[in-house]
Amino acid sequence: MQLKIHMVTIENLMPQDHFLRKLEKALDLSFVYEETRHLYSQKYGRPPIDSVVLVKYLLVGFLYGIPSERQIEKRIETDIALRWYLGLDLLDRVPDHSTISQLRRRKPEFRNVFRRLFHVVVQQCIAEGLVCSDRFNPHEGKRFGILGMFGRSSGRT
Repeated sequence: MQLKIHMVTIENLMPQDHFLRKLEKALDLSFVYEETRHLYSQKYGRPPIDSVVLVKYLLVGFLYGIPSERQIEKRIETDIALRWYLGLDLLDRVPDHSTISQLRRRKPEFRNVFRRLFHVVVQQCIAEGLVCSDRFNPHEGKRFGILGMFGRSSGRT
């Protein structure tokens, strides 16, 4: 087999009619930055995972029925459409599932803020007709794995 070099971008590989393009166009997630600013230190630690990327990461898990952070990470690694939606290029590193799990387990304020943001974003999806309202029931968190993630304090991801 002979190797070939192609000049492509992730934008070229993403189908124009893909559902995630519609989602990206319909949702305005700019409010997430203001809502999460207080969770991140401006002086200390590593640069944080972009809060909009984190919301999209969790939303992908919900929309695709992926029940754990570990499985979400694996899916994003191999799915060009999901990479495109999160703003990751072909060679960019996917946010690590263990980082997200640690934030969720060790920082209750983080968990509470992102639970609330997630519900707001899902409601936006319902309002835009992107998700059926009968699919989302906040009282059945375990049914959709991703909602249950916010309430768990331990366990595998």
